[in-house]
Amino acid sequence: MLGKGSFFLGLLGLAVGPVAAEPVASPPPAVDQHLFDILRDGNKIGTEVVEIDRAGDTTNVKFTTHISVVVMFIQAYHFEHSATETWTGGKFVSYKAYTDDNGTKHDVSAIANNDKLELDVDGTHSEAASDLVPASWWNKDFVNRTDMLDAETGRPVSIKVADLGDEPLVQNGATIQAHHYKVSGDLHRDLWFDGDTLVRIQLVGSDHSTIVSDLRPAPASGVPAQQGATQE
Repeated sequence: MLGKGSFFLGLLGLAVGPVAAEPVASPPPAVDQHLFDILRDGNKIGTEVVEIDRAGDTTNVKFTTHISVVVMFIQAYHFEHSATETWTGGKFVSYKAYTDDNGTKHDVSAIANNDKLELDVDGTHSEAASDLVPASWWNKDFVNRTDMLDAETGRPVSIKVADLGDEPLVQNGATIQAHHYKVSGDLHRDLWFDGDTLVRIQLVGSDHSTIVSDLRPAPASGVPAQQGATQE
């Protein structure tokens, strides 16, 4: 939840002839795509794609997560998560998410409405404090918060974030300097940022396994990112 990039080729059309050329439309805004590999005790079990689309003062963030743990050719665990988060002028607007956590499903909607947050979670409506935002971690500013929404279940959570400073981080065979934050309270995980970009999330699974979500290196220019199939 989390750099990779997608690359866009702009095509410029030129009108030639006796008539005046039509104005050339502005190219669509670029989408900053971040692809994470998810590993359990060092073995790949899935991927997460985070697409950050900035247009003017509006930012739309789309999340797509697939996890599958296979033991002896049998799927022992699966997790699917898709969500869309919208901000305008630096303020939270809305969040919509669907999660299937190994058969336990959650449908979450959060909409900012003046001084409150309208929450619909698994068919139940409620209101919450207007300053709650999903704990999706795409934005480094989130580490300054103490109250958030669980991005999967929609429940309000209280957290503490310890700033552990810069440290070397080995990722994809290379060593980088990344800023380390430790989240505790109702959520437990470690976050590493390279500048403002999330590059790693690490947490302990319910079976005490270590789950790491690592930012995949951006492909060479002109080469599309490949998510690939996960084989166990």
